[in-house]
Amino acid sequence: MNVRELLSFFDEEVKGSFRHASAIVGVAGEDLGAALLARYLRSEKAFVEILSDNCTQGTKAGRRLDRWVFTRGSSGRETLYQVEIKNWSAHAIGGRKLAISVSPADLQEDKIERWLKEWNGTTFRKEQVLKVRTPMRPPRRVASTTVEPLVCFWTALHPEGAESPFFSVPLFEHPLFQRVSVFSMSSYLRSLHDASITLDMPNVAIRRDWLSRLFPDDSRPSAV
Repeated sequence: MNVRELLSFFDEEVKGSFRHASAIVGVAGEDLGAALLARYLRSEKAFVEILSDNCTQGTKAGRRLDRWVFTRGSSGRETLYQVEIKNWSAHAIGGRKLAISVSPADLQEDKIERWLKEWNGTTFRKEQVLKVRTPMRPPRRVASTTVEPLVCFWTALHPEGAESPFFSVPLFEHPLFQRVSVFSMSSYLRSLHDASITLDMPNVAIRRDWLSRLFPDDSRPSAV
């Protein structure tokens, strides 16, 4: 994928993208967030596996998250992240544009401001994100692995406005989790020097195949 085009589409609301972002997020959003998170963690020398198991409480009803992501660091420490992915961008209600060419000082200020819109000092402000604090039932084969919550935002954000796309903050008075990690897709892509990157996005591949089968390039209007 083209890094600059991706940033331009979601952060600058490039001309012609209006009304298409939600559909594109529906097709690719979760895969994109999980794949970028995995790519970043691998760059930090971790073994990473995005599990195909559903991230639920193990009940028919109840809260659901988007992905299980298993990691093993260079020290051998294993972590199973229960991940919620939020592709809120300039296209979202209340969204705000962020130029690719923004100055470092303005980017730092913007990251802090956007973080404060998500975090009230002790926890997340929005119910759609708060659910990441709910313990999910891990897959049996990794049930003994330490579980930690992680929110993957599109938005570029950080408590101190730092460049790092990955950080953790403490969770106060939570019976199970001591902290929650946060990953910013926009911050990560802005840190790359690559013009393009390759990501493993299996659901997107299947959906593209279906689209090509349902709407082939050589289709023509039927004669009446």
